[in-house]
Amino acid sequence: MDFTFLCSGKPEPNGRKVAIIGSGPSGLSATGYLACAGYKVEVYDKLPKPGGLMVFGIPGHRIQPENIARGAEKLEKEFGVEFKLRTKICGSEPMHEETGDDMAYTYKSLGGRVEDNDAVLICTGTWKSRRMEIPGHELPGVYSGLEFLFPVRAASYEITNMDVPEIKGKKVVVIGAGFTAVDVVHAALTEGASQVSLVYRRSREEAPCGSMEFNMLEKQGAACMEHAAPLEIVGTDRVEGVRFAPCVMSEPDEAGKCRLKVQKEDSFIMDADIVVTAVGEMGTPPFAHDLGLDNVRKGEVKWLQMTSLDSVFVAGDVLMGPSKIGKAVYSGLKAAKSLDEWITLKDQGRLDEFQDEVIRREDLR
Repeated sequence: MDFTFLCSGKPEPNGRKVAIIGSGPSGLSATGYLACAGYKVEVYDKLPKPGGLMVFGIPGHRIQPENIARGAEKLEKEFGVEFKLRTKICGSEPMHEETGDDMAYTYKSLGGRVEDNDAVLICTGTWKSRRMEIPGHELPGVYSGLEFLFPVRAASYEITNMDVPEIKGKKVVVIGAGFTAVDVVHAALTEGASQVSLVYRRSREEAPCGSMEFNMLEKQGAACMEHAAPLEIVGTDRVEGVRFAPCVMSEPDEAGKCRLKVQKEDSFIMDADIVVTAVGEMGTPPFAHDLGLDNVRKGEVKWLQMTSLDSVFVAGDVLMGPSKIGKAVYSGLKAAKSLDEWITLKDQGRLDEFQDEVIRREDLR
């Protein structure tokens, strides 16, 4: 977690100022790159500690939060990075719709950051969970992956403001097979759940987290069920169970493709006190409709990882969707390099001369 690995010490200031929105892996890696290049960097984050989901989502046995804290402290004390925590950068979207928004005490506009800086880099990650629209999904005791994980991790920082699920002694059913689902299972086991079950509609070999994670969870006491799809969440005043149906692959069609077939006639109910639907997250950056992120993803942009808003760049999961930390770090470094070259050529009055060449350069892809 040495985010300034590209330099041995603080360089001479270059007189330029950049705002980075979000202090997850892409934001911190970009901060380190730009700090090493002599920029004055301000980092905005709605949470009370830098690190994003590395601190407030991923369990500590995967990434130790003290390592992230040391890396952020080095940025602040040795490189003059200013962290503006508990600060939400707002756009046109409704407030308090993302996990963690309630931790922000201060609200700032994106336009103000653009006016006050040479460039802005948006690294806000994916803090809004996708919903599984099945009957009963609104019952008390049903959580998304982030709704379950975030309070458990954040309670140590602000326990009076956290509605932490009561997990001890409860039966927990987790639907999904990505790394968020795996982290939910780990958290439930750690918090003393009496029974934890991970259920996936395909085989463990097809799971996004990989079959090894299934095997490790079983060794730690979780039950893993494959080839089962949720039909409804059962209960009256709160969760009582989940109705599943077996899934089988159909015979190949004319194109040779097999489809997943749900055998509803053979459905069964699994008892549950808590149900976590860990089926993915999505990003909601400020002024999402104005950023043109689809064009950025396709490479149909005037400058690498620059949005439709001039001088506003984007990196990490908010651009790519949920990914591994290494990919988010790489995206942050690419965006920081592109931002640096854009400002340099802009100051030289040479943007038109180099724009197409820089976009095509392989080392920026």
